[in-house]
Amino acid sequence: MQNRYVGDIGDFGKYPLLKSLCMGNSTELKLSLGVVWYLVPDENHNDDGKHIRYLEQTSTNLARFRSGDPALYDSLSEIIKADKRDVSIIKDFSVLPAKTVFYETPLSYEGTQNNSPAARNDRISYRNRWCSKALEATLGCDVIFVDPDNGLEVKSVKSHQKTAPKYTYFEELVPFVKRGQSLVIYHHLCRSGPAEMQVKERLDQLKERFGIDNIYALLYKRGTLRAFFIVPSSEHIELLKSRGIRLTESLPWNEHFSLFA
Repeated sequence: MQNRYVGDIGDFGKYPLLKSLCMGNSTELKLSLGVVWYLVPDENHNDDGKHIRYLEQTSTNLARFRSGDPALYDSLSEIIKADKRDVSIIKDFSVLPAKTVFYETPLSYEGTQNNSPAARNDRISYRNRWCSKALEATLGCDVIFVDPDNGLEVKSVKSHQKTAPKYTYFEELVPFVKRGQSLVIYHHLCRSGPAEMQVKERLDQLKERFGIDNIYALLYKRGTLRAFFIVPSSEHIELLKSRGIRLTESLPWNEHFSLFA
């Protein structure tokens, strides 16, 4: 995650999804949420983060986006107008459920060396400390949302390399699963093949790594394609699956999300 993405069309998709999974309807069990931002420094080499035209007050935008969650839409509009694009502002605007826990500590290798075994070990030690603090901060949360800038690990980038803070690694997610928490994992799709194929490959990887068959994905289809992988704890399997299905069957979210299992 980068601060410059706050409030853009990709960011907009996260919040109704997380609220749907954690809150359900008024009569259902509420699940507590922890957010691990995987915050990295803003980059300026492209126009990412500038996709905010969905907030223009046109009849199409109001029907397509605002109608699903007016309070969320208006809050993000206010954040953009006030130029307060920072993940810390999300809790101030009550975008997510009350008592959501946020781990906002940046993850960055800027200013560190990377050309020696000692430097690589220093980076790994720093990252391990960061992960330990994220685990500590979110202890007791039912659902953990991890929001890496790019998504799940790739073979070409090791955890000590320069761009590694933009990814979450399977070994960093295992402790959440082991202590009985459900996971929601952000993943940005690439251009290596059809979206359905990429989602299926990642689902297979997650199922094999965690030994859980009931993992599913919600594909967000606004802007560049993004997938959210839901890894339910044993207690949340049916609950989270039913809430994901409900999201993809309700207006206007059925236009924005598709479910893959």
